[in-house]
Amino acid sequence: MKNRLAETASRWRSVLFALALVAPAASAQTDQTGASKPETTETTPAKPAEPARGAPLPAFAVLGPSREIKLAENTWFRFGAQVQAWFKLAQDRLLQAGGAEGGYAYDFYCRRCRFFATGSVVKDVYFNVLFESSNLGKADPTTGVKNFGPPLILDAYAQVKFADAFWLSGGSILLPLTRNGTQPTTTYLSIDNANVDTTPILQGNTNVIRDLGFQANGFFLANHLEYRLGVFQGSRAPAKGTLQTAGHNPPRFVAYLLGNFWDPEIGYVNGGHYFGAKRVLGVMGNFDYQILRNQDPSLLPAPLPTFVGASKNAYYGVSGAAFINLPLSGTPSPRGGDEIVALVQVGYYDGGFRGTLTAPTNAGTYFAVLKQTNYLAEAAYYNHAGHFSIFGKYEQRKISGDYALAFRQALPATISPSQTWIAGGLKYYVAPFNLFNFALQYERINNDDAPGTQQGGTNNVTFQMQMILY
Repeated sequence: MKNRLAETASRWRSVLFALALVAPAASAQTDQTGASKPETTETTPAKPAEPARGAPLPAFAVLGPSREIKLAENTWFRFGAQVQAWFKLAQDRLLQAGGAEGGYAYDFYCRRCRFFATGSVVKDVYFNVLFESSNLGKADPTTGVKNFGPPLILDAYAQVKFADAFWLSGGSILLPLTRNGTQPTTTYLSIDNANVDTTPILQGNTNVIRDLGFQANGFFLANHLEYRLGVFQGSRAPAKGTLQTAGHNPPRFVAYLLGNFWDPEIGYVNGGHYFGAKRVLGVMGNFDYQILRNQDPSLLPAPLPTFVGASKNAYYGVSGAAFINLPLSGTPSPRGGDEIVALVQVGYYDGGFRGTLTAPTNAGTYFAVLKQTNYLAEAAYYNHAGHFSIFGKYEQRKISGDYALAFRQALPATISPSQTWIAGGLKYYVAPFNLFNFALQYERINNDDAPGTQQGGTNNVTFQMQMILY
């Protein structure tokens, strides 16, 4: 018995001695986990920062310098959440007896309630997943029933870097259709994206400007020039009776080019406010295309003709933008500073539809995207010491005069008419940068082709409380 006790005691001394040797090494490994620092964009960046080469593997999961959870040198993930709560006072476009304009509806809802996760699987392999419940609780304008639909998966893609000039992503990806439409939702100059950003998706063939497909992107000139080339589902042609299943038409092609003259932008989403932390001057261009073949049925709703065997005009869109973020100190600071921001954006779109819905002469490819020109101009001033910003925005959707005025004045709810939006307001930032803010916006909406017998425009007032943690 004494021998056994002595043997056990000897073993415990050996274990304790070994632990004493291992503990300093484990501590040293844990202290060297600050090399990897993902960029703090709203979603995963298009070009995440690389971790330091040769850093040892941590002994267990640790918290990195940007709140990412590190499991290994090149394996980490990071969670985020966003709440964008709105109270909206919206005027009806319903003329009253005696010619008085419509009254106002009250609505409390979550414009964007989000949860997202980004991360790295191994070296140069990344992922991004975004869940969103948009317009949660918003009342239906006819029934008053509140929207409590389930959350949707918006972004959900994997990305691999082969070289600075060639990254490849696959999954549900934000389509790079406009400059304003590829900005983070928490850094908009106003409280929301521009109405004209939705023009190329009016056919209803995307999931909040996202679509399924593959996209290549890359960087040149020390990251000052970026391209994106994508092939996506777009609209799939219906089945042709018993002779052909749906989806035989070509995919949607999207091309994007971004050039920055001052600081580069390398995020999955870019722009809006930088709060004095970046000095940006740049231009952006986009081209978007899809076509239905002669043998494909059109997308026109029944009982309109299918145009099988007839030529159909292609859909295409072209947009361009120029933008500036100017720190008033002259030099950007990571601590932030006063800033002036401005964006000018122009787009031309044509879904190919000709004629009227009762007498179409060409079904086109995207019948809901009438031939039109879009304009957007917005600007803002951010005061760092005062924690506030003021902004103004002008945008217009102008439907082509090729369509008869009577047709433009009687469009169904599924096709957007000519409209002009004028908005302005202010924001107060409780927390630094875009972490928490309040906003108040007034917006005037003019229906440009409205006849004299209809209400020409409406007024909206929106109060916002916004928070993001990432």
